[in-house]
Amino acid sequence: MKPHATTVQLLLWRSCLKQFLNLLSIFAFFLSLFAILHFSYRHLPFQFDFYSSSLSPFPSPSSVLTASDSSSPSSAVSVGSSIGANYRAEEDCDISKGEWVLDSAAEDYYYTNSSCRMIQDHQNCMKHGRPDVEFLRWRWRPEDCDLPRFDPRWFLELVRGTSVAFVGDSLARNQLQSLLCLLSTVAHPEDISSSKDTQDRRLFYGDYNFTVAIFWTPFLVKSYDAGGEYTHVFLDEVDEWAGPHLAAFDYLILSSGTWWTRPCIYFKNREPFACNYCRPPAPANLTRLGLYEANGAAFRAALDALRWYQGAVVLRTFSPSHFEGGQWNAGGHCDRRKPEAEWRLEGMELDLYRTQVEEFRKAKREMWVLDVTSAMVMRPDGHPDVYGHPAEKRVAMKHDCVHWCLPGPVDVWNELWLYMLSQRQRQLV
Repeated sequence: MKPHATTVQLLLWRSCLKQFLNLLSIFAFFLSLFAILHFSYRHLPFQFDFYSSSLSPFPSPSSVLTASDSSSPSSAVSVGSSIGANYRAEEDCDISKGEWVLDSAAEDYYYTNSSCRMIQDHQNCMKHGRPDVEFLRWRWRPEDCDLPRFDPRWFLELVRGTSVAFVGDSLARNQLQSLLCLLSTVAHPEDISSSKDTQDRRLFYGDYNFTVAIFWTPFLVKSYDAGGEYTHVFLDEVDEWAGPHLAAFDYLILSSGTWWTRPCIYFKNREPFACNYCRPPAPANLTRLGLYEANGAAFRAALDALRWYQGAVVLRTFSPSHFEGGQWNAGGHCDRRKPEAEWRLEGMELDLYRTQVEEFRKAKREMWVLDVTSAMVMRPDGHPDVYGHPAEKRVAMKHDCVHWCLPGPVDVWNELWLYMLSQRQRQLV
């Protein structure tokens, strides 16, 4: 009986093993199918709901420039030693000084509002009927060197295996969206955000192991809307953006400025001590504090909070507005159609710019200054104005002379940053 029992057991084991192998084969099949679907999904046109922007209908040829194709200088570079061949960063070149020149090759722009699906509605000027495209035909030319066209493949190679966080106000978001659109000709990110909060997002370019994120903090220090006329700003306290999670990022790009022109009550040691635009309902015992002092105090607090941070801190300098005929809430508009070389910073905008640069220079650590102010002050033609919303809303809504159209002159911010990254790379080789 024992030999017969052993034979039965052997047959049972063989039957179980066969069933296990069949199940393993089925599992492997579905695993392969999942991998194929995932790969296909990541390479389909990216349906990006980052800011819940509605997609515009395909614009007519007269209302938009054509996007770059495979024959353009920025996208024709193949992966390999030829990537970045156009970049010859020079140490003695000040890319912040230069002029805007009419570019006959600008017919072939980087992207359009149809080819890039990541433009916030308020900056989608072509969608809302902006009639001219001349503002896209100008390129920034530094005084002492050439600024190559943005090469998305070269950028992605330089940032391969790294991560960048845009930190600050809505103009940080404006630059982020510009970067996403510039990269959209070659790669699309996956949204890996841990929440649905559109103010704090995280995106991942899997093929390059590159992460990009944005953190909302318009003053770089703690602030909140008190529910009245004034915003409460704590000049000596930095909020959650500067927490330990920043250790995962190799670059921080800071953006602040525009919100400082709002009525504020300033706090120190949790007590109100000063204000700007001081009038009721602000407490009568508060002293007046100018934007220069308040902005400087906030930058010092933010930079002090980053003393532990080991990555590269980049200041993208103040982005000027171009209101004419009144302020943002008093009939101001910005309907010019070409660069204006004679436009100059003045008043509080000049104070904000000087404060930022001075505080960065005094900081006791290595930092990069991405100085876009000189270039952007000449571009009163690059704002949405009334083309940040549908025609039927233009009576009730204000003119936007703070943010920048996409596509538009704001794309030069990332051209300059790529130049800086290229310069750093050349130094390390």
